[in-house]
Amino acid sequence: MPNAPDSGRSTELSVVLIVPIDARRRALVAALAGSRSTIAQEFTSYPARDDLPKIARLGCDVVIVDLDDDVEQAIHVIANICSYTAAVTVMACTGRNDFTMLRRSMEAGAREFLIEPFLPSTLAEALARASSRRPNQNKAAGKALVFVPAKGGVGVTTIALNYAVALAKESGAKVVVVDLDFQLGEIAPGLGMITTFSVVDALKNAARLDREFLASVLLRHGSGLSVLASPEKYNVFHLAVDDGAKKLFRILREEFDYVVVDAGTCHGVLQETLFGIADTLYLVTEMTFASLRNAHRMISYLDATDRNRHLEVVVNRFNSRHGAIGEDSAVKALARPVSWRIPNVYAIVRAAQDSGVPLAMGDSAYTRAIVQMARAACGAPLTAPKKKKASHGFNPFGMRGMLQPVEN
Repeated sequence: MPNAPDSGRSTELSVVLIVPIDARRRALVAALAGSRSTIAQEFTSYPARDDLPKIARLGCDVVIVDLDDDVEQAIHVIANICSYTAAVTVMACTGRNDFTMLRRSMEAGAREFLIEPFLPSTLAEALARASSRRPNQNKAAGKALVFVPAKGGVGVTTIALNYAVALAKESGAKVVVVDLDFQLGEIAPGLGMITTFSVVDALKNAARLDREFLASVLLRHGSGLSVLASPEKYNVFHLAVDDGAKKLFRILREEFDYVVVDAGTCHGVLQETLFGIADTLYLVTEMTFASLRNAHRMISYLDATDRNRHLEVVVNRFNSRHGAIGEDSAVKALARPVSWRIPNVYAIVRAAQDSGVPLAMGDSAYTRAIVQMARAACGAPLTAPKKKKASHGFNPFGMRGMLQPVEN
């Protein structure tokens, strides 16, 4: 997904001043006069939380908030603005060189700390940094590709991580994979990586979350894939509300062309958020009674909530020769066709997991099936399978609607 050209983007920044102290507000206006900025609005008092939509509608790039008139109120305003929109750079201003105040404003989400007197050169440097943080307005939002297991143990993590590696290779685009198993995620180990910062760090710091903070918690795999991993240490983390998750995925889709999500064990509001943002929802199941039963229950829910339009069923460990349940029976049970079939190659999957080298880096029937999924997602042509003279084997390429025999 190539980025659109950025030539039409304005270099001038729109600034909102929230500065109750008249003399300080005038000093800021004077310091900004020679910069590439326009003042969209001046607030002479701290706005209430209900006024934030009004600020958002201004489409401003920078909000400057004075700390000295009422520091507690100012900190609340900074935190509220940062939680409401990630696209705005908040700058805190003060007449005091106070480290405690600096730390508190930064924790609330401020990206710059301006100390009086306000020099035009200092303001110009701060505005230049703010300009570099602006999202590319001409770039389409990246696609969210979400993998959800019908039940535990169906192999959703292995599929998601190999799919992400294959997608990065096949598309040549920016791809990130997100591990939402907060306690025992396996994306990073499956890629041979050790987590330092994790998705939990991002969600716990939603007020501070922006593209720079996100960059500090991402891992980079040798394939070019970016990784937002689960924590290295086992711990308990509950997401109370989904505001942080919505903000996280909004920023991820601004920064990446494809956001691959291993939904893992997440449930509740977080799962609902994923259902809502998914451009493609891959429901991973197996040809077992328990897995197909759960898949049917999830499909029924998605049908009832009108979230089935981008649903694709993935059957993992597929073996048409020896399975106790045939594909025709599975399709009848699901009331939906199987979109992709991943072959049962248990030994090589286990070896890849133990080595930390994803199967997508090599060649196997499993890899070829995953590559087909990735190519379909990025609009690349699918690879035509080779026909056998006579066989009734499974289809490792997982081509939708294709029933002819193929080579492994």
